[in-house]
Amino acid sequence: MSSDSKGARTALVLSGGGARGAYQAGVMQGLRDLGVLDSPTVRIDTFVGSSAGAINSTMLAAHADSPSRGIDALVDLWSGIQANQIFRTDVRSIGSTGVRWAWDLTFGGAVGGVASKSLLDTSPLREFLTENLPFEQLGSQLEAGALHALALSATDLTTADGVLFLQGQPDVQPWERRRWRIEPTRIGPEHVLASSAIPMLFPSVEIDGRHFGDGSVRNTSPLSPAINLGAEKVIAVSVREPAQTTPRKRRHEAPSIAQIAGVLLDAVMLDAIEVDIDHSERVNRSVTTYHRGTSPSSFRKVDVLWIQPSANFTAVAEEFSRRIPAVVRYVMRGLGSEDATHELSSYLLFDSEFCGRLIEIGRGDVEAARGDIEAFFA
Repeated sequence: MSSDSKGARTALVLSGGGARGAYQAGVMQGLRDLGVLDSPTVRIDTFVGSSAGAINSTMLAAHADSPSRGIDALVDLWSGIQANQIFRTDVRSIGSTGVRWAWDLTFGGAVGGVASKSLLDTSPLREFLTENLPFEQLGSQLEAGALHALALSATDLTTADGVLFLQGQPDVQPWERRRWRIEPTRIGPEHVLASSAIPMLFPSVEIDGRHFGDGSVRNTSPLSPAINLGAEKVIAVSVREPAQTTPRKRRHEAPSIAQIAGVLLDAVMLDAIEVDIDHSERVNRSVTTYHRGTSPSSFRKVDVLWIQPSANFTAVAEEFSRRIPAVVRYVMRGLGSEDATHELSSYLLFDSEFCGRLIEIGRGDVEAARGDIEAFFA
């Protein structure tokens, strides 16, 4: 959709979640199948992503002039993904990482330094991103006017500030936000790697002498970049199921490291978009109630379509837990029982069958919400 077509500027905001990002591919496929992406009143030309959402946003932005082609490429990527394309799964690599962690925890204080940086070696991921994401097309999409901006969030691990890597039209100017830096740049594999560096699991990424980690860590307002980039409508796709309304069965034993890690990842990577959407709805209600059009206002109404999973991905991961590489399962069992690692597994199950199931769930959730979605795009 060209930038001179009539219609509301629409941004797509995709949150993080490791292998759960496959769900977003299914949602986009479902939207395409509904036909709403061809609506003359809406044009998606602004893409915002963090973590796995950075991968998906980059793919779709590189095909901004042909959403259908971009969605097909995204579905193909997730449908064929394997763990060894994301991190090393050989015994030697996993074993050496475990030995380093054990050494650092036991003797790190005595020797005055540690070497371990992450649980997994993600050296294959750079090649995977380079081969599958057409970064060179971002420039041509901007020149053609099909793309307004692509923004990927990361976290500066030295200052603990958030960073937004931004590639956009010449008239897109950086804005100010507390504890954040907006950095115009030409987005490449290193920026997606930085945004996708899940804390503790994946190593940090160095760019120009600075080390960056997952963008979800500091991304407390994931809709903010889209709004600052001028979006009038926002499509937000998260990868967390609705919160439980009934308490889970009580456990008498203390939680394992795996359980605690799963809870921390869940909070860091998945909570913010829910909070930010609640905030945007309050602002919209205030604008609708109080704005009379007689004086300028610093707020404006932004319509938000929020799509989230109907299924519990931890339970889905339990079905496919045997498809995690054996050596990775072995390491994870060192963090807790098999039952305790299922939450963690849902982030690391880069497997075609698991991801294929999430794609199916995404398509089904779009169909279930057909009425609200068509009203949003109408």
